[in-house]
This record gives sequence, structure tokens and C-alpha cells, in this order.
Amino acid sequence: MSAADRLQILFAQDQAILQINTRLRPVVEHSEPPAAEHASKPLSESSVSRLNQPQIHVVEDKRTPAVAFQGPNATPSPHDGTFCPFSAVSRFPYHHIRGDLMHRVASKYFDKGQFWDRTWDLYYIRAPPRLGGRPLVLVPTEQVRLLFREINTALDCSLSLPVEEEKGLMLRFNRDGFPQPTFLGKSNSKETKDSLESTIRQACTFKPSSGIMDESFMAFEKMMEAAIAAAKSKSKSKAKKQRLRIQRELEASDAARRAQCYLGLRADPTDLIEGKWDEHQTADPHPPRLAVDKPVPHPFWTEPVFVSVDVEVNERCHTLVTEVGISTLDTRDLIGVAPGPQGEGWQSRIRSRHLRVEEYANHVNRLYVRGCPDKFEFGVSEWVSADEVSSTVQSSFAHPTFFDGDEKKLRPLVLVGHSLISDIQYLELAGVHIVEKSSGASNFADRIDTATTFQVIRGETAARSLGAVLGELGMTGWNLHNAGNDARYTMQALVAMLVKHSIPSSGMSQ
Repeated sequence: MSAADRLQILFAQDQAILQINTRLRPVVEHSEPPAAEHASKPLSESSVSRLNQPQIHVVEDKRTPAVAFQGPNATPSPHDGTFCPFSAVSRFPYHHIRGDLMHRVASKYFDKGQFWDRTWDLYYIRAPPRLGGRPLVLVPTEQVRLLFREINTALDCSLSLPVEEEKGLMLRFNRDGFPQPTFLGKSNSKETKDSLESTIRQACTFKPSSGIMDESFMAFEKMMEAAIAAAKSKSKSKAKKQRLRIQRELEASDAARRAQCYLGLRADPTDLIEGKWDEHQTADPHPPRLAVDKPVPHPFWTEPVFVSVDVEVNERCHTLVTEVGISTLDTRDLIGVAPGPQGEGWQSRIRSRHLRVEEYANHVNRLYVRGCPDKFEFGVSEWVSADEVSSTVQSSFAHPTFFDGDEKKLRPLVLVGHSLISDIQYLELAGVHIVEKSSGASNFADRIDTATTFQVIRGETAARSLGAVLGELGMTGWNLHNAGNDARYTMQALVAMLVKHSIPSSGMSQ
């Protein structure tokens, strides 16, 4: 029984209700062709299929009145026979772009539904029975390329659609023996797309005709398999991502405890079992408490040297390193020194350098951050050429006081940074190798990331910026995004958060 029949039964006693114009079905005037023309032209198979599909009528979209929703009777734009899986394109920046560009593209064109609010010609094709027979919604490749051209022009980038068939993003139906996508209609919103998709018949009608050669069908099946894989939301990776997140949190927690041991805020990690902390061991039921006005109660484990780094690059070309900041803190300089309430007694022992690259002396970042390369707060900036960056930075890791005994054995170095992985990558671009390529050995005994350390200490779900961490610690960072200042503030933040975390009444999470 159709919807019209049900309405007739419900309201047969009140014809006035049936005559009310709800304005949900716009009145469209059609010019009727002569009856003879109807008789002379039998309906084609595609016409019958189209007539059997339910007609969708919605109120015109007030946001874009010139591009109101049109159902299957709309006229599609010309295309070249190539299509893209619609859902795969909707997630393109999250799966195929990395770094800062991903955030820029996503925020401007995808995050808030902007992607769906464009005008798209929607088609669908059914997958072969082996792949489930479900319909896959497609859009013409040329319309996707048009979006990419707009993005490239607006954001000065060079996005392109992968053409390799195994990527499943560009599907070539313009081949002999391939079934052709069926036009659904035009869409300019997520709601319209969902409505159109709901009109696709659920029964699988795809059957290879006798005209399709085995080779063609196998090629079509292979192409569809790649397309379906590209269109998946990759929800299966959520469990893997969660495991990785938990692993990172555990590693950050262990790193924070090791850092406390390095600074004498915690006993030597003799409770380490196969590299893991054993919280249930209670060798000392009454461990000494930290008094910030007195030297720390424990020895400085391994007496390392902390080396904090920060790198600034050209915001338009990340391969060009423009500044390097280096701050060091030798734990031997802290022996017998009280840390102070925020570790101020130790912070004063930090030594800082700021290197500027001569070739980029006139460059100042302004687009995404407010650069200030000429405002180093902790000394005088040093000029080096691009060819000298690597040797100058490497030599700062090998200060004479960092060696022990007649054999000149290098003492343990602990690398510190805020969102450290990006600084390591930029150092590699400048020829500074944190890990030796030949041996795979690291020049540093340990690494501490202040972003994840603070996140774990506070029990927060996301890492904060350096400026936000300083604010939470009651500190002020002047002229941030100067590499020398950022390296110094990162070291100060590490000292402050560890000292504060070691005081039970500090209010920071234990």
C-alpha cells in the first residue's frame, strides 16, 4: 500500500485536510507532449527504472537557493567516465595529507561540513557479489579536481588526486565491458546526499552480462575492491590507535619518573623490572619528602646533562631551518642547591644559546605564528651559515664539562623538547643527527617531551602548547616562537613541573 493510499484511508472523512498545500511538494508545470509522440516512443529500460524509483521532494535550500536539491530527474553535468568514491573524498585530508597543511585544508574545507555544501552530481554503482553487492556512491572526478584547484589556489599548495588504481580514489569506468554508474541526482548538503542514497534499491541487481569478458569483470572487481577499501572509515584502526595512545601515555609517565630520578626528586629506579615501574614495591615505606628550601633528598641518578632544543623553520618551506635554540642544565651544577618553590634555584643554572642562520636573516614568520628572531631574552644571538648549523649544534652537545675522566667519556645526555618529535625532524633537515645513521645508536641516553610529560602529570586528554603550560605553572614566556627563548622556557617548564609534581600539597596530579 502506497503512502497516498494510507493517507486516503486516514483522512477519507475529511477531504479538506487532503486539499491542504503543505508546501513540501513544489508545483512544477510540465508541457505535455502530443499523445502521438507518447505512442511512437516506447519507454527505454533506463526510463522504466527511473520511473519506478521514488521521487524525492524537499523544501528549497535557503542557504544556496540557486543550487536547490534536485532528484534523479535532474540533468547531470558532463563527465569523462571517471569517478571517485564520495565518502573517501570526504575524508581525503585526514587520510592523505600530513602536518600543518592537513589542519589548514580540513578547517577551511571539511571540518564544519563545507565539503557537503558544494554542488555534487551523485552516482552509484553496485559492488560485485563477492564484495557484498552494496551500492557505492560516486562523484565525477572532474568535480573533485575542481575542489582541489580551489584549495590549491586559496592555500598555495599542490594537492592532487592519486591516479593509481590500487589507491581506489579514481575509478575508470570508461573501459569496454565495464558496468556504468547510475545517476542519483544533484546534492548540496549532507541531508540531501543521505536522502538520495536512501532511494537506492536494496536488492542487488548487478549481474555480469554475457557481453562482459572474464578479464573485464576481473578488472572491474579489482577496481571496486580498491574503491571500497578507500571508502571505509578505517574504524578498525580505532582500537590500534587507542593502544598506541595508552602506550604513549605509559611511556610519558615512565619518562616523567626517570626525570625525577635524574633530578634527585625520586629515589634511584631500583624498582624497575624489565623496564617497567612496579608501583607495589614499598622498599621505603617512609621516603623523605621534598623541601624546596633544602637540597633534594636523593642523589642525582647517573648525573646527566639535560639538553633542550627548539627549531624554527620557514613557515612556507619547512625544509629551511632559520633558528636553533639550545639550553643546557648540568645536574652536577645542582648538587647542594635548593630547587626553590618553582625550581627557580635550579632554573638560574640553565645556560642558553640562540643560533640564527645568516642566509635567512630577513625572514620572519607571520602567517601562522608571530616570529621574533631578533628578540632573544637570555643573551646575544649568534650568526651561523646554513652549512655551519650542523657542526655548531653538534659541538654544543660535546661541551668539555660534559666529559668524565682521562678517557674523556661523554656523560649521559637527556634530550628535552616541547613536542620533541617535530624538532628532531627539523634538526635532521639541518644535518644534525640525533640517531647515528650508520650504527642506529642515539647520541642521547634519554628523551623527555614536556608536552606529554605535563599532560600525563595533569591527567589531561590533550597536550598543551608551551605558552599554555607556562601559564598553568604561573610563569610568563616573553617573545615565544624565538627558538632560543622557547628552548630556555622548555627547560624551565620541565624543572618547574617536576618540582611542583614532587610536592604532595602542590595540587598537581600524582
